[in-house]
Amino acid sequence: MASLRARHVLGAALVTTALLAPLGATAASARPGAHPPAGGDPRVADVLVPIGGGYETDTLEAFARTAAARASGPTVDLVVVPSAYGDAPEDRAENLELAGERTEQLRAACESAVPARFTGCTARLAVLLDRADALDPANATALADPATDGIFVLGGDQGLAMQVLAASPAERAVSAATRRGVVLGGTSAGAAVESRSMINGYVGDLGPAEGLRRGSTLVWWGDDADLERGLATGSRRAIYDQHFHQRGRLGRTLSTLATADEHFRGASPVGVGVDYGTGVRATEDRLLSGVFGQGSVSVVDLETLRATHTWGGAERTLSARRILTHLLTEGQTYDLGTRTLTRLGHVVRPPRATPWRAPAAPGRGTLVVGGGVLGSPVMADVVDRARAVRADARARLVVLALGSDAPALGARYAEAARDAGWSGTVQVLTRETLRADSLRGATAALLVGDDPATVGADLAGPRVRDAVTDAVRRTPVVLTDGAVSAAVGERWSPTARPTDDELEDAGIAAFRAGDARWRTGLGLVRATVVPHLAADNRWGRLYGSVAVDRHDLVLGVLDGSAVVLGRGSASVTGESVVVADGDEARTWTSSNGSIGAANVVLDVFSDGQWLRR
Repeated sequence: MASLRARHVLGAALVTTALLAPLGATAASARPGAHPPAGGDPRVADVLVPIGGGYETDTLEAFARTAAARASGPTVDLVVVPSAYGDAPEDRAENLELAGERTEQLRAACESAVPARFTGCTARLAVLLDRADALDPANATALADPATDGIFVLGGDQGLAMQVLAASPAERAVSAATRRGVVLGGTSAGAAVESRSMINGYVGDLGPAEGLRRGSTLVWWGDDADLERGLATGSRRAIYDQHFHQRGRLGRTLSTLATADEHFRGASPVGVGVDYGTGVRATEDRLLSGVFGQGSVSVVDLETLRATHTWGGAERTLSARRILTHLLTEGQTYDLGTRTLTRLGHVVRPPRATPWRAPAAPGRGTLVVGGGVLGSPVMADVVDRARAVRADARARLVVLALGSDAPALGARYAEAARDAGWSGTVQVLTRETLRADSLRGATAALLVGDDPATVGADLAGPRVRDAVTDAVRRTPVVLTDGAVSAAVGERWSPTARPTDDELEDAGIAAFRAGDARWRTGLGLVRATVVPHLAADNRWGRLYGSVAVDRHDLVLGVLDGSAVVLGRGSASVTGESVVVADGDEARTWTSSNGSIGAANVVLDVFSDGQWLRR
């Protein structure tokens, strides 16, 4: 296997290294259990502390305080497990050095955080990098030491970690330790292994943009006989996912839980998405509490509202109704057994999830609201609709491109229309070449823009704004795409689209209050529209819009997808559209600036489906 350095980019090395002590012990074997378990399963860790990524000081301190709350000796004694780092012999020395640095970092954070009644902290590194290490009982001594108060699993690759640990003396020692009250925590991959049924990444080259597809995620189920699973002492009621907002993983949790519902015959676990620099405490595989760090924790529940699902379209994309979601911040608890959310000491009742009304076309024709459709079959759908209106030599398609690089952008859409079979005339306009009557009499209009900030500047002018409004209301077939799709809704965000280098930061920021800097839209579509939902990592916009006005539907439109609005109808063309219904939701802003939410219901639609619950 590759080294950790080759697989994961780490921060600057610390100047101190921890003692690399050989560890070991044996303990009673923990038999894998079926899901879901009865309450109080003795095989499940008493306290889990999954952290969504990173080694931020405040998250390490929170883990140390959790371990200290159960410690009885004069010191808080921690053991670090590096099994997710990689098992290539040529990288062993480097990985041990890196793990030693993280061990010392944890010890230092503990020293600064624990109460004064302790004389300090110790942190030892368990040398568990490959299978031979884990099979040697001598390397698990500290895990079985009665003085040990906390075990912390480092980040890296959760699949590697379990290939090293599963059904070994080391894993059995972890299980025995947690049964006697030792706190088990970990970051990134170290959080993933804390659920018995474990997400082990995407399949092949797939990623967040394809996360809603069936089979896009590799899941190691915890109820079968093989060793591809999370830790034996891990949660049976939750599937923990990490780097959740940062890497846009809500889509993959939605499809994973739908698959789990099939696998477990209608009893899917709760999806718990923990973001970077954020953690939560899970007690007795039951109570989530004490959210700490920089962000929030997402809860995804398919059972409370009896969500239904199928798979549709050419890509077998998720179609699901009544998925209940929450964003936990400090002050909330969530019971994984009863699936009950408590806020400020009061139980939050689940919503009724009554039917909502989809928006309709605001004019005489068909409005196709795209989420980024260049290069997708949606263009052919639009052209087919336009040709059905008029296909002779007088048929005219007008492309109005707005924002930065408008001429080049308009040319790309014009070429895409021709490639999709448009044989009539094509006219490309920009703000500079637009006249008051330029779009009148057109068979079809493509109203497009890529950069939200400069599209907003163009739409601020009455000539452009009136032309867009008139086209949407009068032209037989209209496509809006990108930032223009956002602007025709009730509200939209002028925040620039993230570059590849900014994508993870944008995903975190989208779940923070105030990041969207919402502006009033043209109101032609009676909903908030979020284009490029997965590609731009804008899942947080669904909740941000609900926080502004919970009575407005939010349409999250993925690239290669669109909402087709007709007279009294709405449907999906392309891959996927996600609707956020916050009509019965409650929202708040946490002390760290994150959006908190209860009872936001998601409905997911695939190609060809009517937009309705």
